[in-house]
Amino acid sequence: MEAKTDKTQLAEAIIDLFVSTIGFIPRDAVTLKTNFIHDFDIIDDDLTCFMMQVKWKYDLKPVQSDWERIETLEALVDLVLEKPGL
Repeated sequence: MEAKTDKTQLAEAIIDLFVSTIGFIPRDAVTLKTNFIHDFDIIDDDLTCFMMQVKWKYDLKPVQSDWERIETLEALVDLVLEKPGL
C-alpha cells in the first residue's frame, strides 16, 4: 500500500513540475497517461527543459535507452521509481 501512495505522491509532484515548467498547460488537462508529443505537441526545448528538471530534482542518471522509452508522464514516474533509494 505504501508503494502505491509513494507512486501517487511522486506522480502528483511530477505532474506539477510538468505544468509549471511548460507553463501553458492547465493542471486539470494533465494525467499520468499524458503523452508529451501527441497530447500537447511538446517537443524540443520545452520537453528537454522539463526532462532536465526531473533529472536534477530526482538525481537521475539515465542512459539514452531510458529516455527513449519515455512517452508519458507515467513512464517517467516509473523511471524515477526505479532509482535505488527513492
